[in-house]
Amino acid sequence: MRLGDLLRFSLKAMTDRKLRTALTITGIVIGPAAIVALLASTQGFSNAVSEQFAKTGTTSIFVLPSERGVSLTSTDVAIMEKMSNVTAAVPFWLLTGTIAQGTQATAVQVMAGDFTKLTYVMPGLSLQAGSYPSSYDLGGSVIGYSVAYPNLAGAPNVSLNQIVTVSFSSFGGFGATGSSGEKSFIVRGIFNQFGQGFLIDPDVGIFVPLEGGQSILHTNKYSGIVVVASDVNTVNQVVGELTNEYGTKVRITAITSILSSIQSVLGGFSTILAAIGGISVIVAFVGIMTTMFTTVIERTKEIGILKALGYGSRDIMSIFLAESLTTGFIGGVIGAAVGSGLSYVVGLLFAFAFRGTGGGAGNGGGSGFGRGEGAGGGGPPPSSAFLNVTPVISPELLLLAIALATVVGALAGLLPAWRASRLTPVQALRTE
Repeated sequence: MRLGDLLRFSLKAMTDRKLRTALTITGIVIGPAAIVALLASTQGFSNAVSEQFAKTGTTSIFVLPSERGVSLTSTDVAIMEKMSNVTAAVPFWLLTGTIAQGTQATAVQVMAGDFTKLTYVMPGLSLQAGSYPSSYDLGGSVIGYSVAYPNLAGAPNVSLNQIVTVSFSSFGGFGATGSSGEKSFIVRGIFNQFGQGFLIDPDVGIFVPLEGGQSILHTNKYSGIVVVASDVNTVNQVVGELTNEYGTKVRITAITSILSSIQSVLGGFSTILAAIGGISVIVAFVGIMTTMFTTVIERTKEIGILKALGYGSRDIMSIFLAESLTTGFIGGVIGAAVGSGLSYVVGLLFAFAFRGTGGGAGNGGGSGFGRGEGAGGGGPPPSSAFLNVTPVISPELLLLAIALATVVGALAGLLPAWRASRLTPVQALRTE
């Protein structure tokens, strides 16, 4: 039987039973749609997170005191800079405070560091307006995008040369006797929107010169040091050297390790999601087979007439097999299209979940910044960044979903088609 005749027979049979065909195709759609939506959005989320952390610098290694009493000073900076395959060792102070934006207090990070080495730590960070304050400008600052443009009711934008006042709930180096205090900074520059980084969220940050941080805290004990390896391939070697030097006294975290962990977790997650989609495909397989068996029973007399007219067993089998294969193909195409649309919805859910976690991996634990004890300060404030997740809808993924549905349709119709082909004209015509 010619291909055109097969398609004509199968399409006529499907249109004669519109409701049943629609329900069968709907059952098929779920599997391919789930596979495309889940895998495309997961890969998109993985790429977005990798891209975001890469802005922090894939060669960056954060070294933080692991417990109270451990301190990092300029001596440690000199030791780290002399290590092999180290491009720079950048000390910093980090303190959490709040600023008034409209009618509410918004959490911010105040980070003191060397602006000349900022590109080592966060190569994706750039100025939108203004300039970096000099090391002698102790009251100068560069503010993050969300600080400058709060997007809150009643909160005006902050421009260059304005003063931003930060309230600290705990500090010990300001020369004040209370448990709280304020510090004002002149806005010398504004950063472009960055997104969430590791430990530091530049969008809700206020950056001041390293000397400015020392004048605030009155201590030579840094909150942490960022060690920059010469390239990605030497990161593990530098981490090993730092571990040999400091042991458990410090907490060492490499950006590449974070990315590797994220990719590993998402890889396992993708496997689970694919398995869930596979279960939907199995359900569709059972549904198509049930439908085709029912169709064979209903069309027994038709089979008898066709055989009486000279159609052979192979022709009968081809007719029913073409019908199930067409059903699977249509379901696969619709499922791939529906899954492509759903992947953007799932991507938004991933983005909201990432935003809700605060994004950063802050290492809190006390209020050590103000007391000159090293890391702490209660951790970074929640992220204001929204991760832009773009699903990865590749032609290979769409073809896989369509092919899977088509093959499932063909296999599900194979047994009913074989049964139909085995009927003799006399048996078929006698059936009521």
